[in-house]
Amino acid sequence: LVCSLGELHVSNGNASLAKSLYQKHVSRLTSEREMTEVYLAAAWLEEKHFKNYEEAEKLLHIALDQSSMGNSRVQVALAKLEGRKIQSQQIGQHLEGFEKDKNSKNKHDNSKGRKLDVETIQQQQINVMRKRFEEACNAVQNEDSGLSKIMEDGRLYNAWASLEVKSGHLKSARKILMRGIEQYPNDATLQQAAGKVEERFGNYTGARDLYGGSLRIEPSAPTLVAYAMLELRHPTETSAAVEVEEEGAIGNRNKKPKANFTMVERLFEEALLLDPKHGPVYNAYGNMELQRGDVAKARKVFERGENARCTDAASVYHGHAKLELSIGNVEKARDILVEGLQEVERLEGVMDNSYHERAAFLAHTLGMLELNANRAAQAKEVFANGISRHGTSSQLLLGSALCEVKLGREESARTFFEQAVNANKKHAQAWQAWGVMEMKAGNFKVAKTLFECGIQSAPTHGALWQAYATLESRLGNFETARILFAAGVQKCPKHVPLYQAWASLEMRGGNFNEAKLLIGEALTRDKTQGSGWLVAAKIEEKQGNEGLVGLILKRGLECAPNHAELYRTLAELEVNRFRFDAARSLLEKGLEVDPMHAPLYHSLAELEARVFNVDGLAKLNKRAAEVFNTNALVPPPASMQAWGNKIKMGRSNELIPDGVATLAEKVRVDIDIDNTLMDLDPDSIIEQMGGGFEADLDYISGEIEHSSTKQKPLTQQ
Repeated sequence: LVCSLGELHVSNGNASLAKSLYQKHVSRLTSEREMTEVYLAAAWLEEKHFKNYEEAEKLLHIALDQSSMGNSRVQVALAKLEGRKIQSQQIGQHLEGFEKDKNSKNKHDNSKGRKLDVETIQQQQINVMRKRFEEACNAVQNEDSGLSKIMEDGRLYNAWASLEVKSGHLKSARKILMRGIEQYPNDATLQQAAGKVEERFGNYTGARDLYGGSLRIEPSAPTLVAYAMLELRHPTETSAAVEVEEEGAIGNRNKKPKANFTMVERLFEEALLLDPKHGPVYNAYGNMELQRGDVAKARKVFERGENARCTDAASVYHGHAKLELSIGNVEKARDILVEGLQEVERLEGVMDNSYHERAAFLAHTLGMLELNANRAAQAKEVFANGISRHGTSSQLLLGSALCEVKLGREESARTFFEQAVNANKKHAQAWQAWGVMEMKAGNFKVAKTLFECGIQSAPTHGALWQAYATLESRLGNFETARILFAAGVQKCPKHVPLYQAWASLEMRGGNFNEAKLLIGEALTRDKTQGSGWLVAAKIEEKQGNEGLVGLILKRGLECAPNHAELYRTLAELEVNRFRFDAARSLLEKGLEVDPMHAPLYHSLAELEARVFNVDGLAKLNKRAAEVFNTNALVPPPASMQAWGNKIKMGRSNELIPDGVATLAEKVRVDIDIDNTLMDLDPDSIIEQMGGGFEADLDYISGEIEHSSTKQKPLTQQ
């Protein structure tokens, strides 16, 4: 009753009333379990709403003292609090320095305010928690301490192992869980956690045995979900409903079991009987039905989860929003995400739990939804709110950077890009997006350095190789571009755009046979990518085979009917043949497929002007104004609807700035790499780019300054 009333006060914004309530009633409780519950709620209130880490720690220590030092739940809460305390202190110091730098007249005097080593802060947080867990677990195993007799469960081992799994130390997690199982052989949660680790190792038989052992001790929703997901991903021959041939299998040699959906569905329903508020069940259950093509049933599952007011609300709302997005209901998806964020914030305000970090996914999805709907200002606000709650999320920081790029604020974008790659050095999309922005701005050497840093950190990300090679080709360094394309294809053989871009390079160089081989390989690997057909048509056009161009484009539309540029290119071909009605029909169809593809509007406007169709031009102008807006701060009236329709139909001599140079030095990237690439294999190229991040990666200091010497036009170079 005390916690429920406190939750009501917090939800209504009356944190002080909740604090008084906890103080008044906690001393009246006689049950250790109930006292622990109130102390945990009071400690979280102090940390979350009053930012008083010392008082929160004091309350947890009181709870620990009153439970004879045997309360594993409080000990886990203490370890997490200490970790968050360090993170909060470091980030607070950074923000304080940043504000001083903003107010400083000397723009170069910003080293103190700008230095924030996110990775080091995260590692410090992990080390503090690891030390606390290790000390507590060692005390439990020490017979003289007597804790092994007092403590009733292996929660400490579970939390410690979870920390190691998140840090990528699976072997350490396995050892910790085995220690815990030996100490607490009847703790079902330890068996379930150990099963998840074995699954990560690829030991599916061992995982099944551990899940089965956990269920025999005590049936639980998390274990049933884990068992169900294992059966979905890696069904056994005995549990499989039928056997299906693997794609590309010859005869009956390569058959694999197909998931027994009836059994999996039964497991999900049993899990919901045990715990109707367990969000991951609804998420996994709904996604399974969506993958099977039953949208109505999937939606019904997610709505059940939302009505149940789950403890892990984020996973339910995120799954439901993804469902609506997948069928083009963008407005409904947005409403679901907003409602989900409100529910998560309500839960966060009441009690610490292991789920509130998942809210970052809700914020990221909502922000990207707004950005894709040409609502950059709204997206920026969503990302800013998410960062204030999850400051070290690389995905949210990248989202903010993309918003700033969309709004034309390059300096601000650079700040967010820096923070994103420092929060996660392996975030390939952040390196790529930053490099592309610098490339478009004409900062070619900066872009090259960023691409090299990205490839060193994420060598299997094909888009990074493609962006770097494209940059070299634009600078006229064709041999270097070829080497990068070849290395990228070898490291990322499934990244089809690499073949397409390489084929374009050879086509521009007049090497048509090589270009045809490459684009043929691209189309063999994936004929549904319309850009491949465009390149193939362009090759034939360059060779003067005009009859083949139309045939290739028509074949492309058969294989990729949702590729807007194919419609536009084929329409231009029809215009050249003076077949204006056919061209108009193709352009209109293209706009149905992708109403946000601006070149279609341009081509259709040129066509209408050519035939003096003034009424058609006026209607087209009105139509475009509903989707696009010259002011990025004001969202176009029909932009979200247009994106929904698209989904439905788809179903150098420059100086390196100090900040980037510092980053390259820490990544150990050779800035003058061009001359060293000629005779190296892909792994050697990566080695030339750098030797790996140091553990104490320094935060990029100082704002990026452009050289006073402007980049020469490419023709002059």
